[in-house]
Amino acid sequence: MIVDADLLAGWRRPSASLAQLREAVAALEQQEPDATVAVIADPALKWALDPSDQVDIENDIVTRFLLMAPAGSEGGHVGFISQVVAVASAAGWDPVVVTARSIPGARLGRPHRVDGTWSFDLDGPQPTIMAAGSSVRRRRKGHAA
Repeated sequence: MIVDADLLAGWRRPSASLAQLREAVAALEQQEPDATVAVIADPALKWALDPSDQVDIENDIVTRFLLMAPAGSEGGHVGFISQVVAVASAAGWDPVVVTARSIPGARLGRPHRVDGTWSFDLDGPQPTIMAAGSSVRRRRKGHAA
């Protein structure tokens, strides 16, 4: 399991929360006790947090709860997650990435939170593909706009 920390820390909130990220990861680990979970974040997450969380995030990095994508990673932290997926796949693992972004070569997991309880759909839903529609409204002849 690879978790996009930015998604869960900011899930339906006006600002990111380290407590929410920890809560969501704990729920994922409880749901999938045999899975190995890697939590990867964009380095900018630290500065999106409340100042009180900025000290705690350093501890999460040191204790290896959280891995920051290296600054300057090609494609940003999503590109780094793609590289982790490639390495995990080459090692024979079948990674599922909990994210709202498209990650080449990975099954996607989706988080849900109902009444404060986290759950995760990990069966590999595919990203939604939008088809071109015909939402253009045409004016009738002889009518002014």
